[in-house]
Amino acid sequence: MEDQYSAGYDSFLDTVTNIVGILIILVMVVGVRAQHAPVNLVLPEDPTLKERELRMEELQRRSARLVSLRKDILELAEKIEQTSVEIKARLAERDRLALVVGLLKKEYEEKSSQLSGDATRQQELVRALAEAHEELSRLEREAAAQQDRTEVVQLVNYPTPLATPSDHEEIHFVIEKGKITYIPLDRLLEELVADARRKLYRLLEVPEITGVVGPIGGFKMEYSLVRRHVSGTPGDGNMMTGAYAQLRQWVLVPTGIGGEPVDRALEETSEFRRRLAGYRPDKTVVTLWCYPDGFKDFRRLKDFLHERGYSVAGRPLPEGFPIMGSPAGTKSAAQ
Repeated sequence: MEDQYSAGYDSFLDTVTNIVGILIILVMVVGVRAQHAPVNLVLPEDPTLKERELRMEELQRRSARLVSLRKDILELAEKIEQTSVEIKARLAERDRLALVVGLLKKEYEEKSSQLSGDATRQQELVRALAEAHEELSRLEREAAAQQDRTEVVQLVNYPTPLATPSDHEEIHFVIEKGKITYIPLDRLLEELVADARRKLYRLLEVPEITGVVGPIGGFKMEYSLVRRHVSGTPGDGNMMTGAYAQLRQWVLVPTGIGGEPVDRALEETSEFRRRLAGYRPDKTVVTLWCYPDGFKDFRRLKDFLHERGYSVAGRPLPEGFPIMGSPAGTKSAAQ
């Protein structure tokens, strides 16, 4: 009996021992797993971190807005620069158009002034012409007093002495100190126009410019251009202003002693005759600028030219007065 009891007790102890061993093994397995298992820690939320995140988001939004505004400003500045360039171009074009309009108006005024002339200049010419006629009459009276009264009087028929402005081709000479000199006036005026066109832009900055062309054929030409302002109201009722260039005057300046004696000029091989040979008598007006000491020679040359069919325009000049012209002057009047 006692042996049976001992055997049962041992079996119980073995069972308990096995259970304890299993428990120990489980505890060790759990411990090992616990060492390698991740630990999820729940930390308390930091309020300043949330605020920082919100601030960062706000800063990012503002930064993006600033970048967009900067881009818009750069685009607007570029458009302003383009607009400024276009405005400058339009203003320059307007100035050029105003200058063209002024030049056209100037040309119109010149053509009108050629018909009316300047009263003061015309009075001076009339007075000088009257003095010239008086001097010629005096010389003729002196010459007649020395002639024999029984001498046969020769009547010479000249064209009617009614001076009219000439629209024919014109050739110019000046009589002074017993000589006659050819004046290349047309060539000098062509040079003046070309030189003035090259300098015309300067009138946008200054009110007057001057220039000199030549010398050509023993003469140079000094001239001055002025800026004139105009204004008007076109059909739309808006006031418009502009400017144009106007020739103030030109003056001939001799560059040397030229010409040939009047007696020599009447010969067949003279420079004077050679110049006339290139012009048709019925289509040409010979303009003779004459100083007081050349009135007698003027009469001889006028008779010579009338005999050959040329019309003659006299331009008396006071002593020491240069040959000059302006838009207010008058055209040559041929007889």
